[in-house]
Amino acid sequence: MLLTRPAMAWKSVTHSGDRTAMLNGFLYPLIMLSCLSSFLGTLFGYGIGFENIYYVIIKTGVLFATLFLSYHLLAFIVSKFTTAYMKAEYDRLLTDHLAGYSMVVILLLEICLGLFPNFRIIGWILQFYTVKIVWDGAAVLMRVPEERRLSYVIPVSLSVIFVPVAVGSLMSMLSANFG
Repeated sequence: MLLTRPAMAWKSVTHSGDRTAMLNGFLYPLIMLSCLSSFLGTLFGYGIGFENIYYVIIKTGVLFATLFLSYHLLAFIVSKFTTAYMKAEYDRLLTDHLAGYSMVVILLLEICLGLFPNFRIIGWILQFYTVKIVWDGAAVLMRVPEERRLSYVIPVSLSVIFVPVAVGSLMSMLSANFG
């Protein structure tokens, strides 16, 4: 529903007051599906062999660490930015929900690109739909006033898009010695 009707989806998120429900019922399953699709896509792409299995496992581990760390870093960034920008203490649960649910496009693209890596350019374009999801989340979930919403949405959206890229680059550099 976040993809088709984000405003309505954010309204239902405001009624769920549990962080673990978001993590266990939404974020972690999508991270696992991303890892599974990457595992299968890489395995079928490189074939089955000892060296290939080793590479597939390393690549899947890097993706898991990237997505897991990206969420937690993103939740921290959104929380600190929201508090500084709105000049008030915000509920950490709301900022965690905004960060986690806003990653939906990135996670679904990872699932698709794991199986079909040749569509990476289309994925780069589609990830900017995150701006629309954050726009509606800022209005409904965070209650950012209309006149301040654009200046709130742009840094948060860019964080949602580029934090996984930065963490993924770092994880790839750190794992280069394993391959």
